[in-house]
Formats: sequence, C-alpha cells, structure tokens
Amino acid sequence: MNTAPKPKFSVSARHLGPVLTLDGELTKNNQNLVFARNGIGKSFLSRAFRYLDLHGQQEDVSGAAFNLVSDESADHSGSFAISRGTTAMGTLDLQKAGDKVTATVNDTIFHVFSEDFVQEELRERKYELDGEIENQIAVDSENIKLVDANKALEEARQKAFEAYNALEGKFTTAKEAELHEKAGINKQLREYKALSLEKLLETIQEKPEDPEQSLAEIIKDLDSLKAIPAEPVYPGQVEAVGTNDIDLDALAASLECLTSPSSVSDAIKKKIDAHHGFYEEGAKIVRDEHRTECPFCEQGIAEPNPKAIIDAYIEYFEDEEEKHKAELRDFFRKLKQMETQLDQTETQLARQKSRYDNLKRHVPSKKDTEVGDAANELKNVREAISALKSVIEQKAAALGTASALPAENLPACVTAINAVINENNDKAQALTSAVEKADEERRTLQRKACTVFEREFTIGNWPDIETVRGLQADAVSKHGDVIQLEKASPSAQARDRVAETFELLLREFFAEKYIFDKTSFVLKRGEREMARGPHRTLSDGEKTAIAFCYFIACAHKKVATGSDYKELFLVFDDPVTSMSYDFVFAIAQTLKNLNISDQGEISINPGKIDGTTCWRPELLLLTHSSYFFNISLTNRVVDDNAAFALHTDGKSHNLARLNKYIAPFQEQLIDIYEVANGKDPDHRTANSIRSVLEAIGRFCRPDKSDSLTDFVKHLAGEEGMTLKSVLINSLCHGTYYDETPPPDDLVLACKETLVVVEHYAVGQLELVKKAAKA
Repeated sequence: MNTAPKPKFSVSARHLGPVLTLDGELTKNNQNLVFARNGIGKSFLSRAFRYLDLHGQQEDVSGAAFNLVSDESADHSGSFAISRGTTAMGTLDLQKAGDKVTATVNDTIFHVFSEDFVQEELRERKYELDGEIENQIAVDSENIKLVDANKALEEARQKAFEAYNALEGKFTTAKEAELHEKAGINKQLREYKALSLEKLLETIQEKPEDPEQSLAEIIKDLDSLKAIPAEPVYPGQVEAVGTNDIDLDALAASLECLTSPSSVSDAIKKKIDAHHGFYEEGAKIVRDEHRTECPFCEQGIAEPNPKAIIDAYIEYFEDEEEKHKAELRDFFRKLKQMETQLDQTETQLARQKSRYDNLKRHVPSKKDTEVGDAANELKNVREAISALKSVIEQKAAALGTASALPAENLPACVTAINAVINENNDKAQALTSAVEKADEERRTLQRKACTVFEREFTIGNWPDIETVRGLQADAVSKHGDVIQLEKASPSAQARDRVAETFELLLREFFAEKYIFDKTSFVLKRGEREMARGPHRTLSDGEKTAIAFCYFIACAHKKVATGSDYKELFLVFDDPVTSMSYDFVFAIAQTLKNLNISDQGEISINPGKIDGTTCWRPELLLLTHSSYFFNISLTNRVVDDNAAFALHTDGKSHNLARLNKYIAPFQEQLIDIYEVANGKDPDHRTANSIRSVLEAIGRFCRPDKSDSLTDFVKHLAGEEGMTLKSVLINSLCHGTYYDETPPPDDLVLACKETLVVVEHYAVGQLELVKKAAKA
C-alpha cells in the first residue's frame, strides 16, 4: 500500500518528429498546462497520446511508427512514455522497420482531443454524430452486498494503513539514526534517498541471510576516513598573468619619438589636462557639427572672443602633441589594468594557499608539501609596471625629449610569477586527485552501508513485514470483491450519458441556439434540423466548440465501470483553433470547473467538487496559443506552478516552468533575435519579421503605417534607414509567407528588423535578451 505523497507526472520521448529527445517532468497536480511554439513538436506528442488512446480502445495502431518516428533516427526507432512517478501509465516502442509498434497502457484510460479526433469523429461524418453506442456502464447500487463490501474494504485499508505507517516510522527513524547520524551519510546520497519501506516490500520477498560485513563494521571503516571533510574545499587553479595587451616595442618607439609642443597657450593646455574628456568631447561636437552655440551652455560662440578660445581647443586636439599624449595615456591605462589583474592574482594565490594548507593535513602523502605565495615575484612585477608608468609620465611632461624603457624587465618578471603559478597549480591538482580518491572509497562504503541497513532491518523486523503484507493483500482482495460487485450491479447505457453530457455542455456554450435531440442523436439549430447539414451551417469556431463538447461527452464511451472514471486521463491538443475570444474563455472555464462524480456524472458546476465523491479529472493541456495559455493561467485552469513551456536547443527538448504571461510580440521578437545571433531560421521566421515590423509601425508611427509598404518607405525617406533585405521588401507587397525564404536573406532581415526595433522601441531588446537567455 502506497502512503507516500502523490508523485509527479513525467513525459519522455525519443525521435518523435522534431522531438529527438525529451525527458520532462510535470507537477504532481492532476492538471498541467504546456505551451509550445509552432514547429517545436507538440503535435507529435499529442499523436503519441492519441495512439495510446486507440490502443486502449483495442484499435489498430500499426501506423504509429511510420507517422511518428523522426527521419533523423539512426536506427529508425522511437519511443514515448507518460508516467506518474516510477509507474508508467502508457508507453510506445516504435520500429519503422516492419512497422513494429509495442504499446502498453497501465491502469489509465487515455482520452485525447486533437485534430485526429475531430477528423475521425466529426469532420468525416460531416458533423452528424454517431449514435451507435452500445456499451453499458456498471453503476454502483445501494444493495446491501455492495455497501457491506465497501465497508469491509475501508476497514481492511485502515488496518493496512496503520500497520504500514507504524513500520514506516520505525524504518525512517532507524535509517536516520544508523546511516545519517552514525555513518555520517549525506541525505542527498542517491542510495540513501532510494531507501524506503515501499521499495523494501516490493523487492524483498523472502527473509534474507545475514550480510558478510555488518553495518557496525562498515561504520567503523568509515570512521577511519572522517579526517577528510565530506565536502572538501579544493584549492582550485589560478590563471596565469598575461601581457598581450601591452606592446613594449610600440611603447619604446613612442618614448623615443620627439614631438614639438602645440602653439596653444599653456593656460588652455592646463585646463584641458585638468578635464581632458570634457574639453575633447565639446571640441569634437563643435568641429563635426559646425555648431554656432556652445554644446553645453547653449550660448553663442560666433563672437570673436569665445570663438578664438574654442578654435584654440579644436586646434589643440588636432595637434600632434595631443595625439602623442593620447598614445601615452593608452599605454598608461593598460598598465593600470595590469595592476588590477595583479591584485586579483594575489588574492587568488592567497586563497589557493589557504585552502591547500587546510586540506593537505588530511592527506598524509601531501602534508609536507608547500605552495608559494609569489610575494617577491608580485613585488617585482609591480615595480616593473611602476617604472614604466613613471617613464610615461615623464615623457608626457616633455614630449620634445627622447626617453627609453626602464631597466626593469616586465616580461621576465611576468614569466617568473607564471612559473610559480604553474607549479602551484600542479601541486593543487595533485592534492585534489588524492582527496577525490579518498572520496570514492568513502562513498563506496556509504552505498554498501545503505544496502546492508536494508537487509538487517528486514531480518530484524521480518514478523512485522509479513503482517503488513498480509493486511495489504487482504485489502487488495476486498477491493477485487467490490469491483466484481460493481460489474454485477445494474448498468446504465453509455449512449444516454454521452447525450446528457453533450446537451449540458452545448447549453453552456450556445444557450438555446443549438439543441441536441437525444433520441435521434441529431444536432439542431433551435427546434429545426439544419437543412444544409451541420458541416455547411456551422462556422469554424462553432465546429471547434461543438467538437470540444462532444469530446468530453465521449469520455463515457471509454469506461466500463464506475471506478473506471478515476482512471481517465484527458489530453487536449489546442482546443481553441479558429475561435472567437468568447469561446476561448468558455473552454477555459469548462476545463477549470470540469468534474466527475463517483457515480459517473460529468458536470461543470464547481460547487460539486469535494475531491472524494466528486473530483477534477487528470488532464494535460497542450497549446501554441499564447492567448489561450494566458487565459488558462489567469483563470487558474491549472495551478500557477503547473504551467510549462516546451522548448528545444535543436538537439534536445525540455519542459521549463512558465508562470508568466506570454506576449505574442515578444515571442516573435525572441525568434528574430535568436536568428540574428546564430540560430537557424525556420518556417516561422518570415512571418515573425512581418508581424514585428507591422506592430512597430502601427504603434510608433501610425500616421506612416497604413501598410507595411508605407512604413518601409517612411524608414528609407525620413529616417534614413534603408532596408536592403529582399525578404522585407517582398513582404511589403505580399501576404504572410507560406514557404521559407533563403536563410541568408532571413538572417539579414532579422538584423535589419532589430535595428528598427531599437530605434523606435527602446528597451524592448533588453527584455528580449533576458527572455532569450532564460
């Protein structure tokens, strides 16, 4: 009997269409929501669910391998599995060779709403519903035998529950005392976490023999290794010091170069040297833009007095003296950067030595070794840098006098300190290796301790284990008795239940506009039959809504007994295509409030839900509609933590939690940003480009954006932003792309689109970069 919390759902797939590999975990909640952009592979996952559905109905699934397995599969095989914890609910093993399909479904009734369901159940029949439903559902009766059987079952389950809990408490207490406290085993160790009474009862069927080495002996061996910390802090590696940015030959040439002083007055030079960047930027603006006003105070500078001063500034910055000083300033800046690097290196060396000294005392073979702090070498490098800086400062003060590099040899000093760093790194690696080998021995003993603990607990508590097994077996037997009585109870027609549920949902969606005749199993418009037939009368959105209602009603066709309703697992693949906003909201509300009673009544009245006699079914929503995703999340169709995004890096697929709204504009802009930065474009890229350009035009320059053509003309004419991409210019004269243009043009179009976005919508790209990184 499993008393542990309900485990999480998980989905795995191999080589299903574009899904080459997926190992995704959902929540333990009965309802989960997955968003996927077009082309990610959502439809292939829904088809896999659909084949599990067909297999459960004992229908032909031989085409599954041909329709699902990726062309990229080297061995032409694929697989799919949906599980609850470690229990597989349904699996597909697919081999294209010979069209071999192995499907399994365990204690689950899959019911999948997808394009295939709509095509087979409604579209091919021109929306004339199939009333040939012959199966009957065994319902609970109030006969005394069934009441007594249920009472006996509850009593047996309670006894088994109490006995199990008592033994589990004993197991957990002993596990922590013996393994965690005495043996010092980390609770995150895989073998420790795997120890459970449930697993013990499943795997050990007979009383085992005593182990060769007892747990007490293993703990004694572990004590001898406790001198080494369980999670040692290793000394790590220190990066070598580099001089690549400093060209000493170029510096020597600059020091030897003689430059005549500028004719500009010393007073102006002193002002410039005091606030060099300020004057340089101002002079540049006046010179390049031919300003007649000061760029900072906006006063006129055309008069002779201020003009002469500003001309002097400009003359200075164009003079060879300033250029030479700028060159020297650059060398000086690089030397200061090297000093900063040296400070970091000194810190790293000190940290490495401290960690090395703390750890080596636990390893006998390393306790007498030492690593250096490179104090002398660091001092020599700093002195060499200081000498170079001093020469540069002297040269800057006397450009007309030749200077030479100082005697201190910076490259030789750097080579010396790097020799110390390399020697220290080798010693640190050797110490790390020695400690890691000790870790392996300790972990081996800890894993062995977990195995021996389980065996010794089993031997010491064998009578209690047999008692729990007997009580659980009795509960299982009594459950079988209840099932047999339910099957023998008076039955109800599934056809009637389908009709009642369908009628209920139609009324919720359409009021009295469409009526379902339960006797003739015909959909009517008001009180009249549709002369042209439903397929010609209904809009696309109405067809989707009716298909959704009919799908839920068809759940009754899948069950044989009242208890089967709890095995239903509903999968919805984009139930909102071709719909108005009202229908989308109605579908979300229906999914939120959908509930099933233990008598098999399907309702959308949330007041009935109590979690025991009336519950929300297990369901998985798959969608590429950002609007439906946002509506579902806002209206709590699923819990906040049960929303996910299916995404791929091109090699593997993953499920990531997604608890924020999805903005279509941002999704499209992310696609454009990723293509512009190296991702391969796909069939969505062209339409994303058009959508983003249209959105920018309509919101930022609506007066220039009656069409995309007008907006592109405006960019070229008034903004000076000529878009060279053939794709963008083609989009101006056509509709959305159905075929993928050449990749090079797609990449160019994406880059040009980002320029437009950055120009008109400052900040959007920063958000997109963060979203793309997430």
